Amino acid sequence: MEIATGKNMSEASASILIVDDEEVIRYTLQKKLSRLGYNVISMEKAEDALYLIKNGEMVDLIITDIKLRKMDGIELLRRINGFDEPIPVLIITGHGNVEDAVRALRYGASDFIRKPFDINDIASSVRTILKRRHENQMADGFARYMDFDHKKFRIPVDSSLINPISYYLTKDLVPVGLCNRTTAENITLSLQETLSNAMFHGNLEVASDVREREGIKGFNEMIDARKSDPEYCNRMITIQYRLTRDYVEYIIEDEGPGFDFSSLPDPRDPENFFKNSGRGLLIIRIHMDEVEWNEKGNLIRLKKYRIEHSDVH
Repeated sequence: MEIATGKNMSEASASILIVDDEEVIRYTLQKKLSRLGYNVISMEKAEDALYLIKNGEMVDLIITDIKLRKMDGIELLRRINGFDEPIPVLIITGHGNVEDAVRALRYGASDFIRKPFDINDIASSVRTILKRRHENQMADGFARYMDFDHKKFRIPVDSSLINPISYYLTKDLVPVGLCNRTTAENITLSLQETLSNAMFHGNLEVASDVREREGIKGFNEMIDARKSDPEYCNRMITIQYRLTRDYVEYIIEDEGPGFDFSSLPDPRDPENFFKNSGRGLLIIRIHMDEVEWNEKGNLIRLKKYRIEHSDVH
């Protein structure tokens, strides 16, 4: 591994990781980028680059050739974009490899440069990508100035939406100072459970005890059948979200017939704790300060109050 540091770096200088099995390419890129004030790390193998990042090396941009000896640049890109906080990737591809460039863009590459390249084109692309990354980080940080936010969504019966929207509805909780990251993750989990209940038990009317009787296979088969049944498949879930400096509140309503929530078994009872049904309710009750249903049982309100500042860090 080769490391170079520019002479005129500021504290805000970005760190760039170059991955290429051609020494002359690594040297050329490293020389140019370090002169521009970037911290540059140069490596020959994608596997080593991945190991470095997984072990805590802070990297703002990766420049990689598609053609590498073992793990190629596309696979490296795919793995990087699987991280919780993906890193922008600039792909270098051989002349005429249009298909590779298209694949790279589909996997989330920020840009691609064809060989033989002009080093100034690389520098220009690097500046553009890093500027965009910085602007996105600034935009994400605006939540710290937020006093109030209110949103309303209507989503269809589509389980692929559950995790992304749960994350979206909790991403501002830490910046606004409502809670710490662990608590925010627990609220995300509570929303995932709540939306799953609204979608599967509410709109699709798949009873929770189906999983106990028929196992996960039977449970999923019934879900799949009802997702194509006109009686159920067009139902929607309404989500209302309200965030203030003092609390966050979620109101989730399905279009099913509702249920008698007072008849739910107590999930805290040791006899019920290890059952598949009811565990989602336990998660919700543990992590939220207030949990209430409407009389019909097809609407639930979740509320979490601000944690004192001394507990947030």
